[in-house]
Amino acid sequence: MIGTRHELGGLFNVRDLGGYPGVDGRNVKRGMLFRASSLHRLDDELAWREFGARCVVDLRYDREREAFPLPEFITNDTHTPLLPNHWKGSEAARALPPAEHLTAVYHLMLELGGQSVREILAALAEPDAYPAVFFCMAGKDRTGVVAAIVLSLLGVSDADIADDFHLSGEQVLALVEDLKTKENYEDHPMMNQSESLLRAPREAMQMFLEEVATRYGGLAGYVSELNVPQSTVTALQEVLLEKPRTAMEEL
Repeated sequence: MIGTRHELGGLFNVRDLGGYPGVDGRNVKRGMLFRASSLHRLDDELAWREFGARCVVDLRYDREREAFPLPEFITNDTHTPLLPNHWKGSEAARALPPAEHLTAVYHLMLELGGQSVREILAALAEPDAYPAVFFCMAGKDRTGVVAAIVLSLLGVSDADIADDFHLSGEQVLALVEDLKTKENYEDHPMMNQSESLLRAPREAMQMFLEEVATRYGGLAGYVSELNVPQSTVTALQEVLLEKPRTAMEEL
């Protein structure tokens, strides 16, 4: 089943991005690429060893990494924040309807996070990077934008990308309830969000993808403008998409 939660030591909002149809109808491989909420909450070393991630991408701000460091047994992480450490959402943006607010923030991630996107794609294009996992605090917004970029490069439809984004909503709400007595500190990126924002409204991702199509010709066009080599995109597709079926297999 596509979009099902992956068990990783009881963490919230961990999903396998495999199973979605991509380029030429080839499905994204399962058990390869995962999105998650912050791995600093993982205290089960055995679960981590069994998971076997070889590429770990931390999208959090510096201040989040300092406040919530990863456990010592996670040693192969790469820090590539999509937004600068000093960034905070504006009052004007927070006054917008939830979908418009999130869409505006996601565009800022594209504008300010280009170098991080280049680094992430280069890391994921390596055949020995898998299994791989990327995460932010809740695994919804920064993680959602990276998931959208990668899935788009693999040929996954905008509709499936929006569906995958929406799956985070209930998990994030459950995560916040669990954390209310554990991680409540000033300006926490989740504790100060309304329920409507935490729910990952599907229309936010739909609106974002539509606007990206207008501005860049799609997320693939955005990646091209970052001067990411086509060889990187091709390598990403080669490692993450199932092999085409032969004529004999189709009989």
